[in-house]
Amino acid sequence: MNRYGFRAVMVAALLLALITFSLQAQDVSNLKYPKLSKLELPDVEKVTLDNGIRLYLVEDHSLPTFRASVRINYCGGYLESTDKIGLADLCGQVMRTGGAGQWSGDEIDELLEGVGGSVETWISTTSGGVSVRVLAEHTDLGLEVLSQVLRHPRFDEDKLDLAKVQGRSAIARRNDEPFPILIREFRKVIYGAESPYARHTEYATINAVSRDDLIAFHKTYVQPENLQMAICGDFSRSEIVAKVRQYFGDWSRGGVEVASPPKVEYAFDSKLYFASKPDAPQACILMGHIGGYLADEDWPARTVMNSILGGGFGSRLVNNVRSKEGLAYTTQGAYTSGIERPGIFYLLASTKPETMAKALKEMIKQTKSMQTDPPTDVEMRKGKDGYLNSFVFKFDSKGEVVNRLMEYDFYGLPEDLLFQQKEGVEKVTKDDVVAAAVNNLQPDKLRILVLGNADEFDVPLAELGMGPVEEIDITIPSGEEKKELVVTPENLAKGKEILDKAVAAAGGIDNFKTIKSVSLKGTMLVTSPMGEMSMSIESVEILPDKSRTTMTVMGQKIYNVRNGDIGWNSNPMTGEIIEKNAAGLEEENKELRRNLLLIYQQCDNPTYQAVYDGAGEVEGKAVEYVALLDSAGESICRLGFGVDDYLIVSKSYWGASPLGEGNVEERYADFQETAGVRMPTSRIIYMDGQKVVQVGLSEYLLNADIPADAFTKPEL
Repeated sequence: MNRYGFRAVMVAALLLALITFSLQAQDVSNLKYPKLSKLELPDVEKVTLDNGIRLYLVEDHSLPTFRASVRINYCGGYLESTDKIGLADLCGQVMRTGGAGQWSGDEIDELLEGVGGSVETWISTTSGGVSVRVLAEHTDLGLEVLSQVLRHPRFDEDKLDLAKVQGRSAIARRNDEPFPILIREFRKVIYGAESPYARHTEYATINAVSRDDLIAFHKTYVQPENLQMAICGDFSRSEIVAKVRQYFGDWSRGGVEVASPPKVEYAFDSKLYFASKPDAPQACILMGHIGGYLADEDWPARTVMNSILGGGFGSRLVNNVRSKEGLAYTTQGAYTSGIERPGIFYLLASTKPETMAKALKEMIKQTKSMQTDPPTDVEMRKGKDGYLNSFVFKFDSKGEVVNRLMEYDFYGLPEDLLFQQKEGVEKVTKDDVVAAAVNNLQPDKLRILVLGNADEFDVPLAELGMGPVEEIDITIPSGEEKKELVVTPENLAKGKEILDKAVAAAGGIDNFKTIKSVSLKGTMLVTSPMGEMSMSIESVEILPDKSRTTMTVMGQKIYNVRNGDIGWNSNPMTGEIIEKNAAGLEEENKELRRNLLLIYQQCDNPTYQAVYDGAGEVEGKAVEYVALLDSAGESICRLGFGVDDYLIVSKSYWGASPLGEGNVEERYADFQETAGVRMPTSRIIYMDGQKVVQVGLSEYLLNADIPADAFTKPEL
């Protein structure tokens, strides 16, 4: 037999063996499994220091690590004043990034990276926390860093500024996608717009927070009697208690009595809300009412009810709204439970605008079915298995368990609450599920929020028979601080005089009026929270409102085209070309009003008021300021001109940058004479004092020939 024949025989034998095994293995009922290990709570030792810090200690010698997690109780956004919303979150961030004790934030990074450790800090709505993780051999270092971060944060100003830039950037992007809008506004619908459980930052509230505010907030609420500390790792209990006393024992109590989080007041009713987002491709629906508490007696029955109603594939919402009716790709629902405040019962779906009303009604129908149609055997099995099969993952590590026990202890919940709930889920009957639905769900008293383009809905919201429609304004308020500038004949005359001198110094009005087009090439350096990014830039422009800018970064081209009343952007994430909406065009119109060439061209017959606005310095250079106001007295921008040569030094305004909106200042340098005028070829843009963009031009041409097709929709 040759080798090929031998291979054929071997393959045939292997196939026969596989077929035989398959036939023998079809009866899985005879398979034997080893008994699962019993889940047990770790042995937790509780120690309270003289200053009030409560320790929860668990030895875990499975890995040579040390982990400590501190819970700061009664500390959070609920304690902020309404004009400084975001203070707690900023405090939680800059406690870590802003340095502590003898170390800057960057030095802490280097210190921990050198030993493979980490430290994190945060402050949320009702509590805060600090966690540290190092190898056991670096336990003392971990405790020292933890102590310094908790007790002696420096709150370095530059890191606070960076955190505020990141916060403003998040505000600028918060209306980009429908579901974040829906969830944000629905919390207001349930808890109330002014509730600390629903309110959110704005430009003005972030701008109002100072370093002194962070220091005062920390001093008031981060005190030893307000702390719990869970420690888990490779140590002996007696030694670790001594070490904790070494680093924290001399920390005196603060003695401040802190108010507990406010109670939630809620009255069941039926209300209909609408948030307009004309560019949303679908209608998004979120409805519900207040939820319950984790310690409620019928929590196990609600858990099974949750899975049957909206817990993924096989649930009534998915089976009917999505699969049977074909009304939504995304749909779900849950009755959530909180500890210090009630959760929310919600139903969510995303559907075509022309099926909005049908989907909404089907969601309510399925909710009502939970009160009238008992679960099937299949639904009961799914409803329980979803929870029971994942129960083991609640015990992934001893550290996770001791952190949960620490929280239970603070709220007075039993240590074995999870086991009680598991046993309760196992015992839930069909009647229990129906009773839970009857007692907890109010399908006739839902607060309903719909987001999308109302012109495309199958039925006008007002005709749904659910009462009047309350429209929610999702517009992002400007954080611009309005400066009171009294316009007088004297400062108008002086402002016009300075502007005329600036135009003359830059080349004269006659030369500026000859400028029809601009062509430039250069580089742009963008500073972001992730670091600096360099890109090349090419731009052509026909004044006043035709432009095409191409930015190239890491080989990818990003386009921004404007042709009068229309325009297009390319999405750098997806590569698709998107037509500009009205809001985008309006923002660009504001930029056109600040265009220096256009301002100089129109100075003899201005469409604005040029008002003298005082003197000052920019990087040591003496300047005089001219504020440009529109016909209604609203600020366009503020220009700073050098007192020695009247060339432009700076331009400031409230506007957008790559990091969101804020107080923008542009500073100019490196003037070049082209077509009889002198214009800057170097520009640095600052937002609230932080450098965000630096532009340097290698080519700057005026009145160059521009291709006729330059302002058409880009082709990818």
